[in-house]
Amino acid sequence: MSQDRARLLALGALFVLGLALASATGDWGLVTFWGVFFTPFLVGCAIVLIVYRTTADWWLLRRRGITVVATFKEKAYRTGTDGETTVTKVYTFTDASGTKRTYRGGGGRLIATEPDRIEVTYDPYDQDRIAARNGPAVRALLFLAYALLGLPASALTVAYPIVFFAVILMNL
Repeated sequence: MSQDRARLLALGALFVLGLALASATGDWGLVTFWGVFFTPFLVGCAIVLIVYRTTADWWLLRRRGITVVATFKEKAYRTGTDGETTVTKVYTFTDASGTKRTYRGGGGRLIATEPDRIEVTYDPYDQDRIAARNGPAVRALLFLAYALLGLPASALTVAYPIVFFAVILMNL
C-alpha cells in the first residue's frame, strides 16, 4: 500500500471514529462540530506535512549536505490541465562522485550571470533532496513564515483531535 493511500485511509478512519464517538454521546452539537471542522483539520494536516518535510530537508542538508555551484542549462515548460504554462529553470552540477545531476527550481543566490550560476546543496545519500541556497533576506522571510505560520498551524492541527476526543470521553 502506498504512503498516500495509507494516509487517506487513516484520515478516513479518524473521521468515522470521531463521528461514532460524538454520536455515542448523544450531543448533536459535537457531531456537527466534528463534521464542520474536519475540512480545516485536513488543511492543517497538509501544513503539518509541509512543515515536517521542510524541517527534515533543512536538518539533513545542514548535517550532511554538500554545497556546489550549478550552471543554468535550460528552461522547462509544462502546460497543466488548466491551460496554464509554468516555466522552471533547470541547472546542472557534478556531485562528489562525479555524476552529472540536475536541479529544477527557481531562486537561489546568483554567483555569476553569464551563464547563470547558483549555489545548491544536495544530500549525497538521497538523490531527491536538493535545495537552492538563498540570500539572507529570503532566508529570514522563510524562517518567519515557518515560525509564525507553519509551527502554530501544526500545533493547532495536532491539538484539535486530542482536545476533541478528550471532550467526548468526558461526556461519555
